[in-house]
Amino acid sequence: MKKTLVILGILVSFFTFLCLPSGCYWDNEEDLYGPDTNTNCDTTNMRFSVEIRAIMAEHCDKCHISTAATYSGIPYETHAQFKAVALNGKLLDRINNQAAPMPETGLMSLCNRLKIEAWVNAGSPDN
Repeated sequence: MKKTLVILGILVSFFTFLCLPSGCYWDNEEDLYGPDTNTNCDTTNMRFSVEIRAIMAEHCDKCHISTAATYSGIPYETHAQFKAVALNGKLLDRINNQAAPMPETGLMSLCNRLKIEAWVNAGSPDN
């Protein structure tokens, strides 16, 4: 009986040892999240009148321009209106909030969110 328990203990230890190294196989960023897809996302020199305005036209205008059919009552028609939301932190919070995303249809692409973040971090210039 004692010999059987020793052999059983050795077998359990052996199989446990074999399983441990494989537990960490998926614990690297590329395997968990896929390859970095932001290598082509240029966030340098973001301009409100060009890059940011284009993102807004695609994702924000249908609810934040007063003439829009689905106007939310929260205007982002001027740089000053958009800058106020950018500087108080609400803009980055909402565009990155999975629970309550903006736009409401779901988070925009990571590249667009990074472009807006770069513009905000640069002081939200009117350029």
